[in-house]
Amino acid sequence: MTLNYSRVTPAEPLWTLDEAKDRLKVTPVSDADFGAMLAAAEEYVFAKLGAAADPSWDATTAPQVVRHAVLLMLDAFNERRGGDEGGEQLQKAMVTVDFLLSQYRDVSVA
Repeated sequence: MTLNYSRVTPAEPLWTLDEAKDRLKVTPVSDADFGAMLAAAEEYVFAKLGAAADPSWDATTAPQVVRHAVLLMLDAFNERRGGDEGGEQLQKAMVTVDFLLSQYRDVSVA
């Protein structure tokens, strides 16, 4: 049996590198590394949203809760980049993101 899934990807990023760096006051990290973490954070949030994600969302149209969830995950990924320290923050971020995005999920069972 083949596993099929779909994933929504926004047409434009919800945060630019400069916006995210400024907001998080990150320690020096290369744009390539930070950009990869930003893309991963956005992908994580959109995967959690599933069908509720809108690919037309951008920095001005995405719900603030969704943008904040991306920023939370990015901060946790950035803290985790050095090794084991930051693991607790990553777990807390995942729980918080689940809570924030729960309002967008349809919990009905077919």
